[in-house]
Amino acid sequence: MTDLTGSLRGLLRDLTAVPGISGLEDAAAAHFADLLRPYAASVQTDALGSVIARFDGHSGRRVAVLAHLDTVGLMVKHNRRDGSLGVVPVGGANLKALPGAAVRVGDLPGVIGVRSQHQAQPGDAATSADDLYVDVGGAPVEITTPITYAPQFVELAGGLVASPYLDDRAGCAVLVELARRLASGSFHTVYLIGTVQEETTCAGAYHALQAVAPEAALFVDGTLSYDTPDTQARGGVALGAGPVLTAFLYVSGLNGWHAHPGLRAHLRQIAAGADLSVQQDAVHGLMSDARAVTWLGLPSALIGLPMRGKHAPLEIVHLDDLAGAVNLLDTVLRLPLPALTRG
Repeated sequence: MTDLTGSLRGLLRDLTAVPGISGLEDAAAAHFADLLRPYAASVQTDALGSVIARFDGHSGRRVAVLAHLDTVGLMVKHNRRDGSLGVVPVGGANLKALPGAAVRVGDLPGVIGVRSQHQAQPGDAATSADDLYVDVGGAPVEITTPITYAPQFVELAGGLVASPYLDDRAGCAVLVELARRLASGSFHTVYLIGTVQEETTCAGAYHALQAVAPEAALFVDGTLSYDTPDTQARGGVALGAGPVLTAFLYVSGLNGWHAHPGLRAHLRQIAAGADLSVQQDAVHGLMSDARAVTWLGLPSALIGLPMRGKHAPLEIVHLDDLAGAVNLLDTVLRLPLPALTRG
């Protein structure tokens, strides 16, 4: 394991242990700001809670690099007569993976209920949010108390790490490592931004970018991999093969995003020239903070970190992919940007 992957592993263990479901990111934001403060010219937290760290350059051009601080989770909806808690999802929690998971209900330990296998019924795997409940031993809990996955950190063989909330604390770890490098100087003025509310509204990215007004925005976020038995027919992205230069995201209606072709081509060219492995993808069913630039008119690109089990109580990443993202971004930010005008 290299020094960089070892450092990233430590950052992941640290960052994933801090709760911060969408809309309630204050603790995660404060911790992230503390990690950036030794390296940045300035660090501030805006009114929504996003963290903005500035690194001064001399090219006269301004680039933002963003990763989101918030995570999916649950919230207490009501106290049931049997002592269990009814819940409502916050963001796209992976409902089929939740039964039996250990959680934290505020400061209380809890377990998401699951029917005993001896009492299994047809359709048990097709869980809806209304069917979920949490056991905390019968203690009454205030309505709207946040529920987060219990901290776990599992080191697998071959450079793989499993933990809750790697989406997108893995991106935050990349930004912290990037900050350490930018402390020695960068070509452009760079804003490293930890955004809030990505899993629900993308408002954090929108308002931070509006305030900073960069010429280009680079997003670092979890993306899909297709290297498990149930996904191999859907694409070629695999863990350990490098970060992903994404061309297109789409969910429905106006909920979509396109990479700026020139900026994305620039990243591909730099990766090739520096002998950095990258992958490519276009994704239906996935969205990110990148959609915020649609309404701001900013050129943008997305550097995806391949993940297995996104939004489940344990997600999996490869440390080499995170290291590749750090090296790519560090190289990009020390070189001139291309002309980003169209037409």
